[in-house]
Amino acid sequence: MPDRGRSLLHVRAAQLRVRARRAAIWRIILGMVFLVGALAYARAPDRHSRGSLLWMTALLIMSTAYVALGSRTLARVRRRGQRLWVAAAALWGVLATVVVGFLLRG
Repeated sequence: MPDRGRSLLHVRAAQLRVRARRAAIWRIILGMVFLVGALAYARAPDRHSRGSLLWMTALLIMSTAYVALGSRTLARVRRRGQRLWVAAAALWGVLATVVVGFLLRG
């Protein structure tokens, strides 16, 4: 009987890992949606107005934060690359800012 209890714990742990992976993937998708919103504001006719710049900044910050949270969760579930998520999130934020800046100039 002790083996049955141990196997149930393994099953429960696997279920929790799957749930964490799904949540992480949804956070990353939500971060992508926020980036698309920032890109939409960058292509708007009134993109240089103060309100549009404020919204673009907020959307870029939220995009980077959600991608960072999702990447962190995936790294913790996989138990590998514990520090790699920081570099990935920073790269995401820098590239998103560069793309929006490029669109604002054009």
